[in-house]
Amino acid sequence: MINKVYLDRKKPTFKGNLHLHTTWSDGSLPAVQVVEAFKSKGYHFISITDHDIYARTDEFNTADFVTLPGMERGGLNQIADKNPGYHFGVLNDPTVDSELDRFGHLEQFPVPIPWVGDHSPQLLIDDMRAHGNLVIFNHPEWHLTRFEDMVKYDGFFAIEIYNHATEWSTTSSYGAAYWDHALQNGKRVFGIAADDSHEHDPNWKFPEYGGGWVQVQAAALDPVDIVKSLKQGEFYSSSGPEIYDLRVVDGQLMIECSPCKFIMFKSFPQRGAFLVNFDSGEPMTHASMKVEQDMHYIRVECIDFQGNVAWSNPIFVADLLQGGE
Repeated sequence: MINKVYLDRKKPTFKGNLHLHTTWSDGSLPAVQVVEAFKSKGYHFISITDHDIYARTDEFNTADFVTLPGMERGGLNQIADKNPGYHFGVLNDPTVDSELDRFGHLEQFPVPIPWVGDHSPQLLIDDMRAHGNLVIFNHPEWHLTRFEDMVKYDGFFAIEIYNHATEWSTTSSYGAAYWDHALQNGKRVFGIAADDSHEHDPNWKFPEYGGGWVQVQAAALDPVDIVKSLKQGEFYSSSGPEIYDLRVVDGQLMIECSPCKFIMFKSFPQRGAFLVNFDSGEPMTHASMKVEQDMHYIRVECIDFQGNVAWSNPIFVADLLQGGE
């Protein structure tokens, strides 16, 4: 079994939000104010993902803050106005040659999207990718997504596993069970935490922005490097805790994190380790688990004393066996 570093505490990371809204759709603030709102919270990048309108906002890019072009594409319902339908995050991918023309700034898209059969979501995913974009399966729990959809459809690189706005509004924010269903059925997809924020009011006692983010390990704060790292899974997602280091050494998956109450290794088909200092109640800052060769994947959740979570991306055990034992 080879050794492999997934997150390296010696390398820089950048904090970002990949799901938010402005007055270009149903948000309360214009883009320039939303940018400032996230800068004030220490973010390094965002993607403005308004509903069915594509945003390219290079004018906001500086040496210490960048925006990634994107949108949220929705309006695809099997029965119009009878179910929540499908919403996909759409993120410009500058690392590929686009088959079709890339979308322009403030280019608008019609809704609803006609339902032409069960392959309709796949047609939408394929179209977004053909125009040079990555696709994220947004808030599956809030949208009452069927678990089989995680297996039926292909081409999305990530699932939104935490959506902060639905946490404080309808408490249906968690998509990790959908993620595990995809992973257990052989999909190689990553997990994204985001805000889905609309208001960006700093005076709210329960703010709906700054509560879910990705922390990306990248060579530089540059859209190309950020997207490249996202595609390679070189990031973690969080609603609070930090992951400093994640690696496999001599067959042990080892993690270092900010002080947490629990550290949980989620693996399949065997159950992973659940670690806590029951006797002392002392915070956990590191943990390890033996990697079994017949495991399909392992991912780690670090839960702090307020119940906030940091999610690692999965390690795929087959990758550790290539050229190894």
